[in-house]
Amino acid sequence: MGINLHKGICASRSASVQLLIFLLLVSAGAIFSSLLSTVYILLTQGLETDMTQNPNLARVIQLIASIGTFLLPALGMAWLCSASPKQYLSIRGIKDPRTWILTFVCMLLLTPVINLLGLLNQQMELPAFLAPVEEWMRAQEDLAERLTMTLLSDNHVEAIIANLIVIALAAGITEEFLFRGALQRVIGKYTTNPHTVIWIAAALFSAFHLQFYGFLPRMLLGAYFGYLLYWGKSIWLPVFAHFTNNAVAVIGMSDSHWKDSEFITGDIPPEHLLDFTLMATASLLLFLLANRLLRRTL
Repeated sequence: MGINLHKGICASRSASVQLLIFLLLVSAGAIFSSLLSTVYILLTQGLETDMTQNPNLARVIQLIASIGTFLLPALGMAWLCSASPKQYLSIRGIKDPRTWILTFVCMLLLTPVINLLGLLNQQMELPAFLAPVEEWMRAQEDLAERLTMTLLSDNHVEAIIANLIVIALAAGITEEFLFRGALQRVIGKYTTNPHTVIWIAAALFSAFHLQFYGFLPRMLLGAYFGYLLYWGKSIWLPVFAHFTNNAVAVIGMSDSHWKDSEFITGDIPPEHLLDFTLMATASLLLFLLANRLLRRTL
């Protein structure tokens, strides 16, 4: 006897049931993408390959992970929990072209603030009895940094385009579909307070990346993406903002003149901290102004 998984079959289920379905889909997607990646590595590279030394392989594996862990579960949630999957994921167009320009400007203006918050986050130290936890967190951070540098090590045009597709475009679409499109819907079953929904989703979005010394800036970014969805009612707004954030990093890190810039790396030496803080403050004020104009176009 077959299982009838027609559209919206779980739409009337409780918040807890929908949360369970969400977790099961994400887990299944992660397992599927992990198995698929393992098969791909075995067939193309063999057992002894080191992904941190193979940027092309790292891109393929990241793309598989993005689709399997983020996109497919989001589409599954939309199909199971709504009679209108497009409406569930807020897939609708943006009519005013000024919206895209202002979103791009807002993301650029927010970057110094994010970098400054990241610098503060990096100063985090756990109590002595949590030293093993801190060592594990540092190890995860180092691994993520090595993988990122592997992907960005090649500054040829073809590699930059590939990185923009995998790191900026694919990540922007798949992660936003899951965390803003699906997860915010699930959390919204528990509370009608949009701010609670947005910040919980943002915290989970940041925690999922397992980069704890960048937790605060990534959470702030996630919250802003959430507010873009809340204000504009279109998933394409946070997708574009996410793409812009990642694309600026990809292009900046791929350019020999820009890759050491404090604006790109966020590595601010002590002697420049006051000047950078003043710049970030001015940038924040301009961001608030630009964001106000953005909301008027929505």
